[in-house]
Amino acid sequence: MATSPDTRSDSDLVRASVDDPSAFEALFARHACGMRAWLAGQVKDVGVANDLLAETFAQAWQSRRRFKGRDPDDGLAWIYGIARNMLRRHYKRGRVEARARQRLGMRLDLIEEDRSQEVAARLTASALRPRIASALNALPELQQRAVEARIVRELDYGSVAAELECSEPTARALVSRGLRRLNSTMNGGEP
Repeated sequence: MATSPDTRSDSDLVRASVDDPSAFEALFARHACGMRAWLAGQVKDVGVANDLLAETFAQAWQSRRRFKGRDPDDGLAWIYGIARNMLRRHYKRGRVEARARQRLGMRLDLIEEDRSQEVAARLTASALRPRIASALNALPELQQRAVEARIVRELDYGSVAAELECSEPTARALVSRGLRRLNSTMNGGEP
């Protein structure tokens, strides 16, 4: 059964997400596709764009309590502001790494560029660790291994795919499904 789209403004969704995670999910569903396309246009790499998208929404989730927007469109502007900051960090990180390689006299064409970004979401509250471990253990084995490799050990998707002996898109799908199931379980839904 399909649910109707949430008609609240972006700003209302950000504010509501403080107490209602489904409001943040609605915000993500509304803007993830467009933001992914914008990021891909900026970095010219869909994999990096996906990582930046995840980082953007993870940062938005973590800082949603500090949102001060008043106008209905301020929510979207706030999310894109976070995305621009993530993009700046991405480019700065690349320049710093390139200068370091240059100072060390390393040939750039021999270096495999690490495309992984910060983890989409870091769960640090020690009170949640037992619940998280239980929810993680309840995942199907491949999803569990994929989430552990990508989130816990911070492997890039190529390495996750190699470890699971599957394609990179399959590894991304396994991580995504696993994270959705974890989110649902942690928010009182069925695994």
